Amino acid sequence: MLSEKEMKTLKENIERYEGRVPHLYLDSRGFVTVGVGHLLSSVENAKALDFVTMTGELATQNMIAEEYQVVSTQEANRVASYYQSFTQLRLSDSAIDQLTEKHIDSFYGELKIIYSEFDSFPSDIKLALFDLIFNLGMTSLRKKWPKLNGCIASKDWVAAADNCRRKGIADERNEYVKALLLSGANIDIA
Repeated sequence: MLSEKEMKTLKENIERYEGRVPHLYLDSRGFVTVGVGHLLSSVENAKALDFVTMTGELATQNMIAEEYQVVSTQEANRVASYYQSFTQLRLSDSAIDQLTEKHIDSFYGELKIIYSEFDSFPSDIKLALFDLIFNLGMTSLRKKWPKLNGCIASKDWVAAADNCRRKGIADERNEYVKALLLSGANIDIA
């Protein structure tokens, strides 16, 4: 698992790049999302969360379903705050934190499946891979990034840095991941 320092850094940077949004919104690809980049692939996923109304009452399943539908029909690829006017429901900070921690735990398990030596990787490599899986998902990272995965398997961090650029992602975030991978080149993990 991640050290306390790694976990703190991971949470800070995921939130930095994903944002922290208590209401439903559409991400850059048009998927309904909430919290710290938590994709809700179905209305059922949304209904499993503890949304509350503006008065603090627990939202009903129907309220959540209606809001999911309204947001899902909006124009995609806008800033998250654009969708606020279409919403009346919110997740509390503690609910967002719990969701983020569940997400991280899930991705940790997936990263160990893809990279059996994940726990022995340098901290910056782990952070880079978390950012990639958070954004791409396990299936895409494992199946659509063979060059990158080959570099990771051979621990060629410099080559991994040359093959980590994602389309549709801000340059700053891509550069952050590249820098993390390059920093691994200076660490001997033999």
